[in-house]
Amino acid sequence: MRTPLLLAAAVTFFSLQAHAMTYAYISSPLDGLISQYHLDDDTGALKLVKQTHAGEQVNPMALSPDGKALYAALRTKPYTVKSYRIDPASGHLQENGQAPLAESLAYLATDRSGHWLLGASYGADLLTTQAIGEGYHPASTWQTFKTGPHAHSVRTDPSNRFAYAGNLGNDHLLQYRFDAATGTLAPVGSGYVTLPPKTGPRHIAFSADGRFVYVVGEMSGTVTGYAIDPQSGALKEVGSADGVPASLKLVRGEARDASNNNLEGDPTPRIWAADLRLSPDGKLLYMTERTSSSVSAFTLDSTGKPAFAGNYPVQEKQPRNIAFSPNGRWLLVTGEKARPSAAIRWVRKGRCNGLARLLPAKAHCGSRCGKRNLERLNCPGHRVVIPCSRFGN
Repeated sequence: MRTPLLLAAAVTFFSLQAHAMTYAYISSPLDGLISQYHLDDDTGALKLVKQTHAGEQVNPMALSPDGKALYAALRTKPYTVKSYRIDPASGHLQENGQAPLAESLAYLATDRSGHWLLGASYGADLLTTQAIGEGYHPASTWQTFKTGPHAHSVRTDPSNRFAYAGNLGNDHLLQYRFDAATGTLAPVGSGYVTLPPKTGPRHIAFSADGRFVYVVGEMSGTVTGYAIDPQSGALKEVGSADGVPASLKLVRGEARDASNNNLEGDPTPRIWAADLRLSPDGKLLYMTERTSSSVSAFTLDSTGKPAFAGNYPVQEKQPRNIAFSPNGRWLLVTGEKARPSAAIRWVRKGRCNGLARLLPAKAHCGSRCGKRNLERLNCPGHRVVIPCSRFGN
């Protein structure tokens, strides 16, 4: 069986059922490469299989719901999305065409039917929808939906009737009704819920049953949960948890842009959270925090309320995006300032959800890509792999 996973600029896992093979696809913006790795499910070892030259600043990627195609967006002009078929025997990427994009996209996803490509443009402050035709070919036309400053993500809920988007610059989590026939996004109620000032809503994750949506605050390091009204799609907050302990000595972050992504000239250690993922068993959320190079874990109760479970340092510098393997045993984490490959030694933390270093892992997705380190969680069924670097907003 083949199972894909996206990471780095993005990472995706892909599993070949017939051959019990799991592959990770990692984009490397500075090299313009998408690298295919085989993941050893017993040891977590990553082995480079093949590299595909996609183009300069290849960054966000999305996998079709049936696992047969991969889409990758280029963030330099002319803005383009490339379509790749995934070979069912080898997992290799086979270029399948390309189409123009409305803008430079920081985030890419498909709707649950696989018939629409969804994008969020951080610099242009908008969301896009673009039809996907037969043969996994994106259309050359699109619809755009204006947002507040710095749209950072967009996803449809498991029912595919609603869509939600992190709008970092105005502390809004946008809420829409999604028309799967036309690709239209129609605001639900006011069109958003508001989070506290300088939260910076960024990436989102859904509970497996579709009852809840969670958003990570880039500037606050918080995870906030909302119940989704099954009829209207309207959101109601169920709770929030801080993922940055006081011991890290970080202050609230600032909104960033491409001209000063690292806040040069500001020596203040600031919160800079990034990605959010729900474990496949639905019991734990994981958040990356870049300034401290750490991952935080959260538990979820029956009401959907998140609770902080712990914060754990990782080897990768500025860990950004993460992705689970399909069976939930492995999590790939990318670092924006990672160096070439390095060996790892055991470091036990002693409690469930704590991280332990495991094994050296040497792998390269490009000359400028980051080091790969393997790490695993000291909790049955949850392990972590740390691979390649990711860049940009």
